[in-house]
Amino acid sequence: MWHDRRAIVAGGTAGFGLVLARHLDAAGAKVLIVGRSAEGVRQALAACATGSDAVTGSEDAPLGRMRGVAADLSRPGEGDRVAAEAVRIWGGVDDLFFCVGRSGRGAILKATVAELRDSFDANVLSAVEITAAVADDVAAARGHIVYLGSLAGKLVTPFMGTYCVAKSALAAYADAVRLEMSPRGAHVLLVSPGPIARADDDPRAAEAADRYATDVARAGLPPEAMRPGGNAGLKQIDPDMLAGKVLDACRRRRSELVVPRSAGLLAGLIDWWPEWGRGLLARATARRM
Repeated sequence: MWHDRRAIVAGGTAGFGLVLARHLDAAGAKVLIVGRSAEGVRQALAACATGSDAVTGSEDAPLGRMRGVAADLSRPGEGDRVAAEAVRIWGGVDDLFFCVGRSGRGAILKATVAELRDSFDANVLSAVEITAAVADDVAAARGHIVYLGSLAGKLVTPFMGTYCVAKSALAAYADAVRLEMSPRGAHVLLVSPGPIARADDDPRAAEAADRYATDVARAGLPPEAMRPGGNAGLKQIDPDMLAGKVLDACRRRRSELVVPRSAGLLAGLIDWWPEWGRGLLARATARRM
């Protein structure tokens, strides 16, 4: 179903976004990866080229399926520019995969307005312009808009309050987009995974570890806060497995994908019986504080 589909993968130069871009490329899609730095885009294209001789780092090479563009989607005008670049290269956009985001550690009562604003810029507001820019094309293609949210947007976890707030907002944004795009024939999927494992050679892995260490030290949190998921006791998810589930959820045109499934059941219980569910979360959190 992906052969010759024209897909933008925002946040596609590292982490899960890069893994998803590789899966789309392997399935025959034309992929435009978006990252904040030109060097990051170049490195990602070079890494992909080792696994696919159809990948090229040249935007003007006529035979390449995978292209790249550097853009900070939280800045005004950048989402429009990326969409215009996709139109220039391929004539349009069929699908958008939004994998942009930045996690962190900290106590919500110590978070500053500036820190919350930065988190919203990275995790929510960077989706707004590019979504609007591709909406008409995606609707015409009966395509897919996929947002990489987080389990933290459904279940508030220890030491990650600011991130949880931002991802909750992204989930609401995805719901609002779905209400407007579904009648036009487009499919909108929210993916809410637990912590995703990073490859040993992922250039962002060391950067994230350093950022978490700084956050933990500044907030005076225990060392356990450095653990995946903020010490929520969750196992890390294999990114290749998750990419396969995302593409399958698109095929089935599901509205939400929660991984692991057990966490989705817990989130459903909290919606159904909030006092019990939140009490359970509070007790589990207290044991980890």
